[in-house]
Amino acid sequence: MNRARVKLIARLIAGCVAAVAGCAALVAQMPDVRQMSGVPRPDPALPAGTVTVRVVREVGGAISGNIAKQPVEFQIGSERRTVATDDEGRAQVTGLKPGTKVRAVAVVDGARLETQETTIGDAGTRFILAAADPEAAKKEAAAGALAAAPPVKGIVVFGPESRVVAQFRQDRLEMFYILEIANSARTPVDIGGPVLIDLPREARGATVMEGSTKQASAKGSRVTVLGPFPPGATEVNIGFEMPYRGPVAHITQRWPLPLPQVTVLVAREGGLDVRSEQFTNTREMEDKGQALMLGTGPGLAAGASLAFDVTGLPHHPAWPRYMALALAAGIILAGVWAAVTAPRGA
Repeated sequence: MNRARVKLIARLIAGCVAAVAGCAALVAQMPDVRQMSGVPRPDPALPAGTVTVRVVREVGGAISGNIAKQPVEFQIGSERRTVATDDEGRAQVTGLKPGTKVRAVAVVDGARLETQETTIGDAGTRFILAAADPEAAKKEAAAGALAAAPPVKGIVVFGPESRVVAQFRQDRLEMFYILEIANSARTPVDIGGPVLIDLPREARGATVMEGSTKQASAKGSRVTVLGPFPPGATEVNIGFEMPYRGPVAHITQRWPLPLPQVTVLVAREGGLDVRSEQFTNTREMEDKGQALMLGTGPGLAAGASLAFDVTGLPHHPAWPRYMALALAAGIILAGVWAAVTAPRGA
C-alpha cells in the first residue's frame, strides 16, 4: 500500500470530517496571534492618520485577555508620544500626516514588544502586540512534570476524531481506521494491558500507517497498542485491504474501547455508497472535486460492533467461472467413466 497515498487520503478525510463538524467556525478562526504581533494591518474603517495598538496576553497562540493601562510609546518621526491602553487594551494616536513613519513599543513584564515601522497612508492602521502569559510557562512546566510521572490505573477511550474510511483503488477495496486513543487524565494511564483491535477476519495486509504511535504494531488481522497511554491523544492509523464478492462488501468491526460517535466516509469513485442501520444521518459532500459519502451515528460501548455495507463495488459476474468449473468437472467424470467401462482388451 502506497504510504504517500494513505497519508493523502487521511488528510483529505480529516479535513472533510472537520468541515462537516464546523468548517465555518474553523475558517473564521483567527490565525496564531504570535504571527500577527507587530504586523501592520491597514483598516479602511479607521480614519486616515489613525494608528491603534492593541496589547494582549496570549497562550498557545490564542488571545487570553487584554492588558489595560499599559503604556505604549509611539515613535512618530522624531517625536515620542506615550499613550496608556484602555480597558480593551488599545492605545491610539490620531491626526498623523500622510507619509509619516510610525512604530510603537510596549514593555510588558520586562519583555520589549515592538511593531514594524509603517508609513501613514490613505487609511488607518491597526497593530496587535502579544505578550506571553507569565503563568503559561508555569502551567506548561507543571503539565510536563505530570506527563512524566509514573502511570496510574485508569481508562482510555477512542477520541471524537476517530473514523473509518473506505476507497476503491486499483481493483481493491482499501479500508483505513483513523483512530485516537484519548486519555483525559493529566498523567499517563495504565489500563492493565494493551489495546487489542481485531480487524475483520477477511482483512488482508494490515499495516500501521505513518503518523501512528510507535506503541502500535500489526500482526495478521490484529493491531496491538501497548500502554501506558500519555495524556491527550495517541494516534493509531490502520490500513488494510478488504476482499469482497459481488457489488456489496459487508464489514463488521468490534471496538475494544468506547467510541463517542460512529463516522464512516467513503470516496464515491465509481458510484460507491455506504449503508448501515446504525447510521442516523447520511449525506453526500465534496472536497476538492472528490465526491464523498458520510455516514454518522451514535456512539458505541466498549465491545460493541459497527456493521456497515460498502455498495456499488465493481465486480465480475461469477457464472463464467462456475460454467468453466462445471465443464472441467464434466470432462473429468467422462474420462473416469470411459476408463471404468472400457473393455479389458482395449
